[in-house]
Amino acid sequence: MRFAILAVILLAESLAGEEFEDAGFARGFNVTAARHPAPKIELGALRFPGGPDEAPAWRLAQWGTRHLLAPGFFQAAGEGRWVAETPGKRVVVDRAGETGPSILLGVNGGAEYGDHYREKGEFWPHLLIEQRFDPPLRPAKPGGLGLELEFRVVQCAPAPGMEAGLKRGLHTAQVSAYFTVHNLTEDSPDRGDMIWFGIPLFDARHAIPPGHYALDTAPGGGGKFICNLDGKRFWEGNTGDGQWRQLEADLSELLGDALAIAREHGYLERSTLEDLALTSFNLGWEVPGPYNAAIEFRGLLLGPHR
Repeated sequence: MRFAILAVILLAESLAGEEFEDAGFARGFNVTAARHPAPKIELGALRFPGGPDEAPAWRLAQWGTRHLLAPGFFQAAGEGRWVAETPGKRVVVDRAGETGPSILLGVNGGAEYGDHYREKGEFWPHLLIEQRFDPPLRPAKPGGLGLELEFRVVQCAPAPGMEAGLKRGLHTAQVSAYFTVHNLTEDSPDRGDMIWFGIPLFDARHAIPPGHYALDTAPGGGGKFICNLDGKRFWEGNTGDGQWRQLEADLSELLGDALAIAREHGYLERSTLEDLALTSFNLGWEVPGPYNAAIEFRGLLLGPHR
C-alpha cells in the first residue's frame, strides 16, 4: 500500500511542472454546499483511502444540487480507480490508465429534477472541479501561458420521459473551461474588476458550442461579464460524439481576444492584457435541464505555452 501511495504522489508531482497544484488529484477534493453564498460553503474533504493528509487543492463545486456528495472517502472500484456517488452525482478518479490520471464527472438529471422542468430564473445543478491560484497567474508574462486537456463526452441524453418538455432556450447540459480574470494593476482605473473567460467544450443543443457573451446572473456570479469564446475556434465535428478531443490553447492570445470582446460590451474598457491575471479555474457540468450526462478528462496541464 505504501508503494502504491508513493506512486500516486510521484505521478502527481510529474505533472507539476505547471501551475495546477495536485494535477493528479492525489489529495482529493473539498466538496461544497448547494448554495453560494451559504453559511458554510465547503462541507469538508472527500479523500482517497490511504492517500496524503495534505489539504486538497481542488474543490468539487455542487451548486444547485439536490443530491450532494458528502465529505469522507472515495470507494475503491478496481486497481487505481475510485468512485464517489449519490443518486444525482458520480465522480470517478482513475490512475491506472496508460495516459495518466483521468477524472469522470457525471450528473443524473433525472434524479436532480425528478419530473420537474427548470423555469426561467431558476438555479440549476453544477458539478465542477475548481482551483484558485495563489499568487494569481499573469498570462502576458514572457513565455505566455497555455492550457492543455483532453475530454470525451461519455453520455448526454434527456432523462427518460422528459424529452417532450424540453425548451431550447432553457434546458441543456454544457461544459466549459472557465477562468476568473481580474485587473490587479495598482494604478489602473479598472483595478479589482473582473470577467469570466471561457473555452466551450460541449453543449447538448449544438454539435459545436457557440460563443456566449452576457452578464452572469447565476447566484454567486457577481453579475460580471461572461466571455465564452466560439467553439468553432477549437473544434471540428460534433464534440459530443464520444471521441477523445484534445485542447492546446494559448491563453495569452485568447485572453487578448476576450478582452477586446469585453470592451465592445462596455467592460474592462480601461484595461490592457498586462493588467490582467487569472485568479481561479473551473471545469465541468452545468445542467440547466433534465439530462443524464457524463464527461471524462485527462492530461490537464497549465503552464508555458508550447
